[in-house]
Amino acid sequence: MTLTIMPPELVAEKDKIETKEPQPYWKPSSLKDGESEEFRLLGCYQTGHAVTGWQYASEVLDDKSGELRFNGFVVSRSHPGTPSDIARETDWSKPDRPKIDGTSVKPRRFLAWVATSAARGRLEVMFIEQKSLREQLTEILQEDEDYTWTDDGLANFSIKISRKGTGLETSYSILPKVRAVPDKIKKEWETQKESIWLPNFFEGEDPFAGRKTDEKGLPAGGTDKHGATVLTKKAKPKTNNDTEF
Repeated sequence: MTLTIMPPELVAEKDKIETKEPQPYWKPSSLKDGESEEFRLLGCYQTGHAVTGWQYASEVLDDKSGELRFNGFVVSRSHPGTPSDIARETDWSKPDRPKIDGTSVKPRRFLAWVATSAARGRLEVMFIEQKSLREQLTEILQEDEDYTWTDDGLANFSIKISRKGTGLETSYSILPKVRAVPDKIKKEWETQKESIWLPNFFEGEDPFAGRKTDEKGLPAGGTDKHGATVLTKKAKPKTNNDTEF
């Protein structure tokens, strides 16, 4: 059987749904200049552990002050356009960082994937908004002779995400390394995989509360140069199993 690892490009019909960010939760933007973190991807689109969609910052009118205030993030399956509650842009050139009336932030596409952190040794959700990182990850997954998966959808490789620079000069990179899945992680995944279901994002539910819907979430990031969905092969990993990560 061939697992569908990357979410296919689909057009969703579901409207936006507000959701709070669950923990543990990791974003590449949390890295500082010169820092990096290593992860192993766990599960895939087919198992409900990888989804993509759109997110934007929301503002609402405060009843007491009569001014707009930040009201969290809104997740949508497809591009939300310019909704009435979308937040204004920030003027970063001024010390007090005022909002700019008459403007609105741009919704950002994201790819969310369950992973285990080498640094913290726990199951987390990687939330990738950087287009460059999504494109690099797609390229890695297309190297399916080297970067393979177990029958349960566990990556036989790790990915090291690095940041270089600050502000507008920031860039990110991914370095894959072939690593067989140790038995410890296989056993842990077997007991924890049902506790997280990323399509909950689109139902206003906590992804760490387990499966709440039969839907598979949304879209994307991953098609090859011919437009086909990226699949995986069950090849034996070319690695030495000398690590618990």
